[in-house]
Formats: sequence, C-alpha cells, structure tokens
Amino acid sequence: PAMSAIKVSKSSEVTFTGHSKTVNGVAWSCDGKRLATASSDLSARVWHLEQHREGKETELKEHTDSVDGVSWNPTHPDLFATASADKSVRLWDIRGRKSTVVQTQEEILNVAFSPDGNFILISDKNESLKLIDSRKAAVASGTLNIVGEINFGQTYWVNEVVWNGESNAILIAAGRQSATATEKGVVDVVTVQGGGSELKSVGAVTAHTANCTCICLHAPSKSARPTVRAQSRLP
Repeated sequence: PAMSAIKVSKSSEVTFTGHSKTVNGVAWSCDGKRLATASSDLSARVWHLEQHREGKETELKEHTDSVDGVSWNPTHPDLFATASADKSVRLWDIRGRKSTVVQTQEEILNVAFSPDGNFILISDKNESLKLIDSRKAAVASGTLNIVGEINFGQTYWVNEVVWNGESNAILIAAGRQSATATEKGVVDVVTVQGGGSELKSVGAVTAHTANCTCICLHAPSKSARPTVRAQSRLP
C-alpha cells in the first residue's frame, strides 16, 4: 500500500511505497525529518523525507506478527517504539537498527511515549495499562521491564490513551462494559507516581452516550484540553 506525506508550504504531495500490506500506524520523529510506519507485513519502516527514493527506506523486521502501533520518543530523534500482535513491544535505535524487547501476555492495542521520553505506555486486550521505563533499556540485556500496571477488568473497554503534558497523568478513552449503563462513553484519568510503579485511577468523566474510541490533546501542556470522539450509534 502507498502512503502520502503532504508539505503544505509547497502544496506538494509525495507518495511513499514499500509495505506489502496495510499500514496500521505512523509517527513523526521529534525533529520532523523522519516518518516511522507500522504494517501488517510484519515490519516497521523509517522514511527519510529529504532523501527518499523508493527502496531506500530503513526496514526493520524483528516482530513475528502484524505491527499495529508506533510511537517516536519526543526527546530523541533516533528512538521509537513499536507494538505488535506477537504480544511484544520493541524499542528501536535507528542508528544501529537494533531493538530491545518486552514480551507481554496479551495482544497490544496502543503504544505511546510520555512527553519527557522516560516511559512507554501500552494498553492491551485484557483492558490493562502497563508502563515501561525506557531509560533502563540502555543497561538491559536486550530486554525491557514493565514497572507499573493497572487493570480495568470488567469495568471499561480501554480504546485509546494519551499522556498529559507533564508526563504524570494518562487520559483514557473508554466504554463502560455494564449492560445497564445508559451513557457508556467515559474518559478516565490515571495518575503516574512512584517513578512509574504506581498507576492510580483518580476519576472519570462521562463524555458520550456511546463508547469513546479516540482521544487527543492539542499541543500537550498544563492547560491543554482533551478532544474525544465517540462510536457512532447504529439506527
């Protein structure tokens, strides 16, 4: 499949081709010079925008199943993370084309670096949030460790996650699992304490009558407000 990157200033479009199956996620490097993609063809790729020629991108193939998510370290232009249906997260250093890995028990749905670059947040099909301390990757022997976890069990479907600007709280777009709930869409706030080892739900806000499926913060900061999208109801 092909992808397009648009340079608004020049009103031009560049198409990048290389993946053989669906592209599931994209992420910009913090310096804006590279684009990482995740694909169902079991690979991640890094596209050098200023020097792109077809076949010249960097292909990374260490996952054994579909690569479903990608997140670039907001403080380091050479580090990014990928999440896969093979139940693993990999932290890549593009300079050496090598990765460190954390293996989980569930298929991973979301992956997101904290704004300060210290943590990688993942959510999985067990409705759990897990924190990985990316700073410890440099001293690990090819592996990463989960330092904190919270599970919503039968309470919520965890659909999407986003960090606040200070890297000390996470907002979750979720849906109440209760069959009797008339307003299912909820945004839950989870604080991050104890160096990432303590994740605590501190409150929830009903946002929509249907499941909340997406959430984002515009230019994350102390005063940023979330934008939430809900699942459309069928007639």
